[in-house]
Amino acid sequence: MAERRRSEVAWETRLGDARGRRVVFLSHCLLNENTRYLGGAARPGCVREIVDACAEAGLGMVQLPCPEEQAWGGVHKRRLLRLYGSARWLPRPLRRAALPVLLAYTRWVYKRLARDAVRQIADYRRTGHEVVALVGVDGSPSCGVRRSLDIRVALERLAEADRESLTTDRVNAILRATSVPGEGMFTEQVRRRLRARRIGVRFVAHDLQRELDGEPSSAATALRDITGRR
Repeated sequence: MAERRRSEVAWETRLGDARGRRVVFLSHCLLNENTRYLGGAARPGCVREIVDACAEAGLGMVQLPCPEEQAWGGVHKRRLLRLYGSARWLPRPLRRAALPVLLAYTRWVYKRLARDAVRQIADYRRTGHEVVALVGVDGSPSCGVRRSLDIRVALERLAEADRESLTTDRVNAILRATSVPGEGMFTEQVRRRLRARRIGVRFVAHDLQRELDGEPSSAATALRDITGRR
């Protein structure tokens, strides 16, 4: 391993270039809001102020996978959509029996994705890069840093809602009402694997609810503070 690293350093010296060796890991939807749950995209593409803060500081932006896209049925989260208004045809005892299976499968997918993400973080660090931060999304049941969702309550309320009356405002009102302190399921898995490998990474939160209210991202300010780019 040491010999391999010495060889890499020799090549780095010979083939030096302009790379800044500083990166930030970003939750997928911060660079691509097209993967948000339907009703949850407040921007047509990316959260521009976060991208601008990274560009100003010369940070490379590494896009994490969207765990919900992987676990819940693609870009539109088809498995999640089937639960909307499902109380009409799926009795509560069956919904309660199905939920642990859904969550167990979700955690299994998230463990695999978190393992791959942490391997990538470790590789950047091994090759002499600084991982400045990982930016998650508060209000997400998966990528929350300080706030997540009570996913059981949120899904039950979506199941009991009248499918024909569900609107963007109604869906977001349910998610606001079921927001709780704590980290999301994917964030939890990433932290656990970072701790196991004794890798310290700063976590920064982008607030989804503030974004939906039309407010700028406090994560952009946090990144500028971290990098000294006020």
